[in-house]
Amino acid sequence: MLSIGQIDYANVYPIFFELAKQNRYNLIKGVPSYLNTAIREGGIDAGFCSSIEYARNPEKYYVIPNISISCINVVKSVMFFADKPIEEFDGEGVYLTGESGTSVILFEILMREKYKISPQFTKENEKAPGVVLIGDKALFNTYNGKYKYAYDLCSLWNEFTGLPFVFALWIVRKETVHERYAEVAEFAQELEVIKTDSKKNLAALLDHYTFKGLTSYQIIDYWETIKYDLSENHIRGLLKYYSYAVKIGRLKKVPALEFFV
Repeated sequence: MLSIGQIDYANVYPIFFELAKQNRYNLIKGVPSYLNTAIREGGIDAGFCSSIEYARNPEKYYVIPNISISCINVVKSVMFFADKPIEEFDGEGVYLTGESGTSVILFEILMREKYKISPQFTKENEKAPGVVLIGDKALFNTYNGKYKYAYDLCSLWNEFTGLPFVFALWIVRKETVHERYAEVAEFAQELEVIKTDSKKNLAALLDHYTFKGLTSYQIIDYWETIKYDLSENHIRGLLKYYSYAVKIGRLKKVPALEFFV
């Protein structure tokens, strides 16, 4: 039985709802930073993991093609919240969530390259003048937050580059592929079907899913916002992100993408 990392956020609920019904996988829940460590250390075989995790350890993984967690114009769950405009944060404190690897680097890229400013980043002070949140915390604040300013990082990226942003890739350990190729191939085929069908009846998912603080309309609206594609244009956006991560010193080099076949 393959051990699969399950991001415990609303954004991938449609995918994992279908996977859980198969009852053929060991689903291990966690935030992205936890699952990054788990797959790196062999605690799981495959999963939706941060794009930056693949880039830092490409020798360990294959990318399962045609699937990601991505956005084109907005994402609603990777956000910067503040009580003053983003342009005024040069030298100001910004709290960066510890749940993410990809998103906090994205924010740093946007600050340095788009806005040409350098905030003071912290992972301790959640009451800093600005906060970067991801996942369900960000989503709740998007719809219910009391911050004066809310910036969608996908929107800022798209304004800056004209490209989609890929937050997570579905990656599988090379070691697992070499030892259990047939299982991985069957899983990849099943994943392709699930991705295609996952949004055909979102209203039916509401019988199984609740999010305290969000209406049914808001939940469906969010599910429709999240994309699971990994097109050539998405890959261009991903490689652009990697190149900026190298430029600001958060990545040693832009990796080649090795796909599972």
